[in-house]
Amino acid sequence: MSASVASHSLRLLLLLVVWGVLDVGSSSSSSSTPAADTSTAQNPNQETTSSNGIFSQRTSTSAPRSVTQAPILPFKKYNLTMKDSPKDSVLKTIILQSPAELELLCSLVLKPSMDVEEIEVVWKKENETIKNDRIFKNESKNSWCSRHEVNVTTRDQLGSYTCVYKTKPEEVNSTFHLQVPEPHGKSERIISYVGDFVVLACLVGSETHQYNPSSWVWYTKNGSEQVAINTTLMPEKYTITQEHANMTKLKIMGLSEEDTGVYSCEAVFPLGARKGEVSLKVLTYMTPLKPFLAIAAEVVLFVAIIFAYEACTKKKEFQVEVEKEFEQTETLKTEDSNGVENSTRQRKV
Repeated sequence: MSASVASHSLRLLLLLVVWGVLDVGSSSSSSSTPAADTSTAQNPNQETTSSNGIFSQRTSTSAPRSVTQAPILPFKKYNLTMKDSPKDSVLKTIILQSPAELELLCSLVLKPSMDVEEIEVVWKKENETIKNDRIFKNESKNSWCSRHEVNVTTRDQLGSYTCVYKTKPEEVNSTFHLQVPEPHGKSERIISYVGDFVVLACLVGSETHQYNPSSWVWYTKNGSEQVAINTTLMPEKYTITQEHANMTKLKIMGLSEEDTGVYSCEAVFPLGARKGEVSLKVLTYMTPLKPFLAIAAEVVLFVAIIFAYEACTKKKEFQVEVEKEFEQTETLKTEDSNGVENSTRQRKV
């Protein structure tokens, strides 16, 4: 009996020891887990050691911040130089097809004899003053320079930029004119005939300067309004093709006299759009014959007049001859009657 009690007590003691060990392990593991989580939350990208002793990089679950950077614009510099005479004012045209950062440099060359310490310069956009500048004398040279920088990103920033040097007695100015490329028709005027087809072509730039518009649009006039040509609605009438970026072609089929008019091609650029024009004249096949018919009618009329004149002349000549013959006949009758009377008188005597 005592032996069974002892064994039972020993088993109970062992269970208590095992329970205590398990309780201590669970509490220690639960207390260490938040610390690890806390350290990970403080530095989510820190290196941690795996069970095999190799360092691994913990990947952050948070999304990266998006950084928006302004696009870098191409830089272009333009210079205008003028003398101290208002007659020397110049205009420079600057062609832009995409946004750019511009530096406009305006230089004035004065005579060495002119004693000027400072000059006021006014920059204008169209008629609006955008900048006032004051230049002081430079002893090394007689050139006075003023610059204006502008980031051209929209169509509103195109136009004329003028620098005005307020010299005495008259002001001197020069102008930079900013514009997008202008398209033009390959032929300004095209002539075709009713029932035929014609191809109108527009291009922008030249052999040395080629520009690539983002798109092209063709327009036709409906009275005083311009209407965009939609090839989808009228595929049997219009076809638009584009072999190169700087050229577009409009094919018009089944021509009629109503197709006569001015067609506009619009080149669309990031900074704006400009139009060129092509004139079309549609004629009937009788139109070229009209001058010849008019000449033939004149010839026929002239010949008819000649024949009428000859007929009238011959008629008059015939009347004259008839009158002469009648006069001669009357004369002969008179002479004959006079001879008979004379002979009768002589017999009576």
